[in-house]
Amino acid sequence: MRRPAFFHLPKREDILRKRPLGRFTHYLARNAYWHIHRRNVARGAAIGVFIGSLPFFGHVATILVICLWRKAYIPIAIIMPFLVTGPLTIVPFFYASYQVGFWLLQQIAFAPAITIHYADMHRLFLGKMSVTAMGDRLWHAYWVTWIGSTIMGAILAASTYLAVLLGWRLWISFRLYHRRQARS
Repeated sequence: MRRPAFFHLPKREDILRKRPLGRFTHYLARNAYWHIHRRNVARGAAIGVFIGSLPFFGHVATILVICLWRKAYIPIAIIMPFLVTGPLTIVPFFYASYQVGFWLLQQIAFAPAITIHYADMHRLFLGKMSVTAMGDRLWHAYWVTWIGSTIMGAILAASTYLAVLLGWRLWISFRLYHRRQARS
């Protein structure tokens, strides 16, 4: 039975053939980045979840650099950000990140006095608020979201790392149990 296309991980040869990689291809040619081992996969999943939770562009390039540095499994690391901040989860995740960041800044008495409300958007469209004032509010919201998503990303990355290691152990023991049952 053939699996759907989104279940296929990119192969080493497919990634190494990409032209934008150019002279960096020899870094990716090492077997350590493509060998499926429980620690490599757990590291790759944790890196992908953490970087995917941060609100900036360029996730894939950042993930590649960190995976090269930490010798993590690259294909799973590239896929994980799309699970964390996919089309259905990006809005609730960054809203929760904003709330966590704002709560944390309130606890240390460093919360910004400027926040964004629906009324601000209405005032901006009616011309009663300047674009610079709205830009200030968006800038503050971005940094509050960045702080919250760093904390949530670290927690998610640690739990992902442990879950992959535990799931791997359970899978191996499950397979061993069924092999023993098949022999007897």
